[in-house]
Amino acid sequence: MVRSVRQKSILVVRLSHVTDVVLASPVASLMKQHAANVRLTWVVQDKYASLMSSHPDIDQLIVWDKTRWQSLLKQGKLFKLLREIRSFRQQLRQHSYDIALDLQGLLLSSFFTWLSGAKIRIALGASQGSNWFVTKTISRNIGEETQLGSEYRYLLSQLGMPDSPWEMYISPPGSPSSEIEEKLDFRYLSEKYCVICPFSVYPHKRWPDEYWRHVSLRIRGRYKLKTVILGLERDEAAGLRIASSTGAISLAGLTSISEASDIIKHAKILIGIDTGLTHIAHAFRTPTIALFGSTCPYSYAGVETSKIIYQKRFCSPCNNKPICNGSYDCMSEITPDLVLSELKTLMKIADEQR
Repeated sequence: MVRSVRQKSILVVRLSHVTDVVLASPVASLMKQHAANVRLTWVVQDKYASLMSSHPDIDQLIVWDKTRWQSLLKQGKLFKLLREIRSFRQQLRQHSYDIALDLQGLLLSSFFTWLSGAKIRIALGASQGSNWFVTKTISRNIGEETQLGSEYRYLLSQLGMPDSPWEMYISPPGSPSSEIEEKLDFRYLSEKYCVICPFSVYPHKRWPDEYWRHVSLRIRGRYKLKTVILGLERDEAAGLRIASSTGAISLAGLTSISEASDIIKHAKILIGIDTGLTHIAHAFRTPTIALFGSTCPYSYAGVETSKIIYQKRFCSPCNNKPICNGSYDCMSEITPDLVLSELKTLMKIADEQR
């Protein structure tokens, strides 16, 4: 008589942001490939749920409605908030988990693993007191020379699972590409264009605007490509300033995350700073030049279609604590000519792909 193998149930919590949700997406696939008979539940913040909504290896996606929780807290409606937390707890406990993994390592994400009722709760790194809610913490183990998704790869190795192939996944947009074209009045399916991602809320991550103008004009002149600027709503005015002097098309603030992802997917090439949209390009293997200075989350993207430019200085990476009095030399020393030189090499790959 053959005995059936009990299905194991795993909960993964990675709430935000764009970069890490995308970089962590291979965790689901590798767990399913290398651990027999696994049921996988993933918890993600509402703002980023569209990135994972159709992941083929996630059996259940639980969406945390951060917007509603924050609204109730600001309005002082604490009893309603407690009811929301209780309802969320019930949703988490629809299944009994053998293990809960917190890929974020923050107090709230670890709290969610505790709410799930899992007896084994493991956090990747620990900050904000997250160790209060977990039974074990695994170091992020990030060295100076890292590759894409290093901390998540290390976690898998500690769980006895292989860490490759590292194939990132992004769910397709909810609307067909043709409808997105109509909405934006931009026929990107038939256009040849370069995407640039110049914006971050952190000024020390940004590349000088005049550099973007220089590169955009050279791309238009040398390669006959349109330049498309992507960013968030807060970047709309800055995007229009760059566009006004270069003839670029600024879509900053006009797209959802999934719509921006589709535009990146169909781009001939992308140039961007350390921001979520830049990292999305790696998932699609869109030829990409990523510019790092004050941060260097990885020095090797693991794909030939991506080039990392990082001019190391004595003070970098400063991990968002600059000591340069606003000069941000780590970014300004990445010259437009250096980027254009790397672009020349990647354009050959882009011509073969598209």
